[in-house]
Amino acid sequence: MLFSDRHIIREQLSRADLVIGAVLIPGAKAPRLIERADLGLMKPGSVIIDVAIDQGGCVETSRPTTHSEPTYIVDEVLHYCVTNMPGAVGRTSTYALCNVTLPWVLVIANRGIKWAAAELPAVAQSINIIGGEVTKRGGRPHVRPAAQQTPGDQVNRGDGRTLNQRDPSCKRSSGPT
Repeated sequence: MLFSDRHIIREQLSRADLVIGAVLIPGAKAPRLIERADLGLMKPGSVIIDVAIDQGGCVETSRPTTHSEPTYIVDEVLHYCVTNMPGAVGRTSTYALCNVTLPWVLVIANRGIKWAAAELPAVAQSINIIGGEVTKRGGRPHVRPAAQQTPGDQVNRGDGRTLNQRDPSCKRSSGPT
């Protein structure tokens, strides 16, 4: 395993034919990990794909491109910096997004937003505005970060017992009232 510090990145640039920059800091601009001078370390004809371009890019020489004109060359290095890359495969990306979000939507629909926010820290962290009140400022939640969860995780019922939301015996509301 390699950690992305400045020394390791520069060392690997000289060996790579393809570099994929994928940095995400929620609510913030992507940090610059590769400077223009670093392109001189790369082999002519190498490729950089900057997936972080939607957050400003993590390569100094990155600039937003489109699906109709996706590439450009800087210092003999081909750059691909298309914004909204999933837009090239809209149907597939829609299915992927739906498959990931549907379990959360079902939990919220069956249990209500108040229950979901109280019992699932990941839901609480995802709420931007509730009851007319902003819950996040600058992309940072006003709640303490929680461990990664999925809707099927064991959750605390508040009475010292836990339940598994995927269990069919899990009591559900009859829907919105």
